[in-house]
Amino acid sequence: MKKSTLFVLAALLGLAACTTAPQPKERSAKERYAEELMAIVPPEIMFAQLAEPYADIYTPQQKHEKAHANFMRHVDLNEVDRIIREGLLKHFTEAELKALAAFYSTPEGRSCMAKVAPFAADVVPACSHEATKAFGKTAVDAARGLLLP
Repeated sequence: MKKSTLFVLAALLGLAACTTAPQPKERSAKERYAEELMAIVPPEIMFAQLAEPYADIYTPQQKHEKAHANFMRHVDLNEVDRIIREGLLKHFTEAELKALAAFYSTPEGRSCMAKVAPFAADVVPACSHEATKAFGKTAVDAARGLLLP
C-alpha cells in the first residue's frame, strides 16, 4: 500500500513538473490604453484625492492628515484599480482611450489628469446633494399625484 501511494504521489509530482504554466493572456489595445491612462495618475492617488475632503468634515484640522492616512490604510487598492479599469473599458471605445492617453501624456494633459479627482471631490457631492433634493421633491409630487404622465 505504501509503495503504491508513493508511486502515485511521485507520478503526480512528475506530471505537475512537466506541465507548462498557462501563457498570460495577451491584452487588447483597448486594455493597454486603459493601463496607460491609469499609469499617468494611478488610481491610488486619485482615490486618496477624492477622499481627502471627507477628512476635513469628520476630524479637527490638526488630525486631518492622520485620519486620511488611517482611512487609506483600509482601502482595497486592488479593488479600486479593478473598478477604474472596468469603468474605462466599459465607457470608452478603443479610439477614445487612445486619444485620452495621447492627450494625458502631454504636460497639459498630465496637469488636467492630476486635477480630475480634486475636481470630482468638489463637484460630485454637491451634484449628489442637488439630486437628492430633486428626488425628494419628486417623491412629494408623486404623493400628491402631481407627476406628469
